[in-house]
Amino acid sequence: MSQLTADALSQRIVESHLMEIGDFDDAIMAAGGRAAPADDLIRELLQREMLTNWQIQRLMEGHRRGYFYGNWRILYMVGHGTFARVYRAVHIKTGDVKAVKVLRSRYSDNELARERFLQEARTVMELRHPNIVPIHEVETDRGRIFMVMDFVEGQNLRDYVKAHGKLKLVTALSICRDLCSGLDYAFKRGVTHRDMKLSNVLLSSKGQAKIVDFGLATVSAEDGEDESQGPRSIDYAGLERTTNVRRNDPRSDLYFLGCMLYQMISGAPPLKETRERMKRISPQRFREVPPITAHVANLPHRVVILVNRMMDLNPENRVQSTTLALKETQSVLDAVTSGDTELFSAELTQQQMDEYSAMVHRKDEGSNRTILLVESDVKVQDMFRERLKEVGYRVLIMGNAQRALDRFRNLDPAEANPADCVIFGTAGLGASAIEAFNQFQGERMSDTPAILMIDPKRASLATSIDTTSVNRAVIHLPAKIKEIRNTLKKLFKEPVENQSSAE
Repeated sequence: MSQLTADALSQRIVESHLMEIGDFDDAIMAAGGRAAPADDLIRELLQREMLTNWQIQRLMEGHRRGYFYGNWRILYMVGHGTFARVYRAVHIKTGDVKAVKVLRSRYSDNELARERFLQEARTVMELRHPNIVPIHEVETDRGRIFMVMDFVEGQNLRDYVKAHGKLKLVTALSICRDLCSGLDYAFKRGVTHRDMKLSNVLLSSKGQAKIVDFGLATVSAEDGEDESQGPRSIDYAGLERTTNVRRNDPRSDLYFLGCMLYQMISGAPPLKETRERMKRISPQRFREVPPITAHVANLPHRVVILVNRMMDLNPENRVQSTTLALKETQSVLDAVTSGDTELFSAELTQQQMDEYSAMVHRKDEGSNRTILLVESDVKVQDMFRERLKEVGYRVLIMGNAQRALDRFRNLDPAEANPADCVIFGTAGLGASAIEAFNQFQGERMSDTPAILMIDPKRASLATSIDTTSVNRAVIHLPAKIKEIRNTLKKLFKEPVENQSSAE
């Protein structure tokens, strides 16, 4: 119970301009007078709906400001993110109820954040569509920037999916159709969203889906891709690097819309959820999406094809525009509504599962093994790092051959080997790589497999290579990654794949 009196609380209310003196005399009398405990007055004010719980909490914490932005009286907080908080508010003159989005105080002096916030408001103020939450005004109050938008009675899609799990097909497709319609309208006016996710969709009490938060739609390529853009932009960066498309390609919005449809139907996110930046941008994350039939086996054929087309990693095979996405989604919705629920082929379901299982097995190929690449050529380093990590190997890089040898020579007997296999590359190191390969002998080194990669430009040096040891191998470049993987398997005494099989 609070030690504050009703009189002390009354003073805070008046100082905060939430009510004038005399406006709540009846409530004070009903609470037992000004000497009564503040809790009794609070009970009366809440019952009479004169103040909200959010306002009361702030008053009890001693806050005198933050209850008004311009002509808008804040009732309570409805959401918050990295850059802003969103409140339900009422206009002090007209009584209109809207949502007020306020840039957090810590960004008030950040010019980039302020400009991005203002640009979002300017951008969306030009958009008027049933499936986009409209912004009506943007103002500054005491140095704090805020925008006013419609207040949608309902909840965000993330919370709805969390509460309901798998949604009914018609519901999921209807929501997807609404979002396609909003995205199509925006794109035709030069705006891509750049942050499509469940929490950026509001569902009205009538079930209509509305897109919010176009904060990243206005980020230019020159802004870079740092953490200040928020976590979802990292996902977009990962997708676009993996698929090699330009930054504002509308098909990126469609990919993530496909992810949302996938989760609405299956109840499971297609992309592994993680807070680690490197894992979020890793190509593996996008290549390891289980087929939706792994979660729901008896889906209509049309639905599976729609999800697959929206989430195709090849951007040329993906749905090519927001207009086509809208037409295809509406077509599938009409078919499902009319009873056309022909099941996705059991044979194709099994094929998808087999392909996914093979992909997962492939990832386990290098599990618990570390490869040390000794090479100074950056392109070769990048290729090995990416392609071997794809199949589960841990890859270490050293650009100096003698330092790599010393790493083994100076090992404490109690230390584990730095790597399970060492690959020496001549593309950047030339003769020093061959010399180090030949010198890779001794108590710990002789037992460690080693590979020498001979660059065609260094072919004349091949005569000096020592390959007498059974756990040594030489590969002539250019070599397919399959040959390198099979050589590693041979050295590890594991079964190898058919060299002619697909990469």
